[in-house]
Amino acid sequence: MKILFNISLAFLFLILYTEKFFPQNTTYTYDWYKYYTPAEGKIIGIWPHPNRYNDIIRLKELKYKWGFKYIVFSIGHNEFNLLKQVGYDPQSNIMMSFEGYNYMNTSEYDQCWAYCLDEPEYKNISLNTVQAIKTWFNTNFPNAPFISSGYKRNSYLKDLTNNIADQVLFSSYVHWWEILGVWLSWPVNPDQRSDWTDMKNLFGSKFTMTWVSANQDLSDYNDLVGHALNLGLSGIWLYNHPPISEVDDNNLESFCGNAANRGYLTTNYQQVRNRYINGVFTGRQFVGPSYLSIPTNYYHSDMVFTNVTVTNNRIDDYFASNSITAGSSYFYIIPASKKSTFNSNKEIILKPGFHAQPGCEFRAYITEEP
Repeated sequence: MKILFNISLAFLFLILYTEKFFPQNTTYTYDWYKYYTPAEGKIIGIWPHPNRYNDIIRLKELKYKWGFKYIVFSIGHNEFNLLKQVGYDPQSNIMMSFEGYNYMNTSEYDQCWAYCLDEPEYKNISLNTVQAIKTWFNTNFPNAPFISSGYKRNSYLKDLTNNIADQVLFSSYVHWWEILGVWLSWPVNPDQRSDWTDMKNLFGSKFTMTWVSANQDLSDYNDLVGHALNLGLSGIWLYNHPPISEVDDNNLESFCGNAANRGYLTTNYQQVRNRYINGVFTGRQFVGPSYLSIPTNYYHSDMVFTNVTVTNNRIDDYFASNSITAGSSYFYIIPASKKSTFNSNKEIILKPGFHAQPGCEFRAYITEEP
């Protein structure tokens, strides 16, 4: 027993004095963080690869770094809850994609911004069935647009769009021709611009959004986004669903950079203070306001953010001016209430009763280095 007691003391000694024996070398570097935000009146959306749902940080990047305000969701409760946790509002930002046979399952979820039946002709769904599905959605989810799509501009797509769908999406890499009542595809045409023009001439105000493939259109992002602008399209959706492999940041930067150049997104820059402990990156603080371009002269010590985690019934002090921001999309003004107060040192004190969902990250403006 005495030996065990001595061993326990030895371990306790090592735990208490580890930092003394092995001091941590903390260093900081400053860099510019580039991110995109949606342009007013434009729709930039993505149908993400399922791998994004395996890492909530990477899922957040779609919205807060790359500017995809809108997202396509395929049925699955865990994924839907993750989207809401990230900050996507079902009624404002989520388009739910469903198969023809499982459309009633959508009633298990919050009402979404729009519902999409993708390529019903390819799935051998009759127009009468599509009309019945659309009627069901109008009854159960009023005011939510019913969106469909196709890949050839035949009589089926014309009837579907003109008589049933509220909006139509389109993507095709062959040009379709009607010869003696038969629709044939020729030639292979990886440039979709002429087909988009045909769609706009056919359907007018019902063709205001379109698909862009995350791999097949990679080399054509500039031309396609430019043509979407020329046609007056308000929305572009990046398709990255299987069988397409997951895109990397270079691919997303190419798409978003071209979208920003054409006015579908806005480019922003904010300085960050990166922290390293013994050469290993451990965290990032956002410094000062955001800019549309990197300023020529900037003093990074003027204003610094500090990251903290707030839970219910916890008291914390923050040296701050007048606000706390949650993530990069929400803004919280400190109210004059029992839940938070200022003291003479301009400390924001969050008192018991301040409500914040456990695990939410908050940032507070501070006037000096932490």
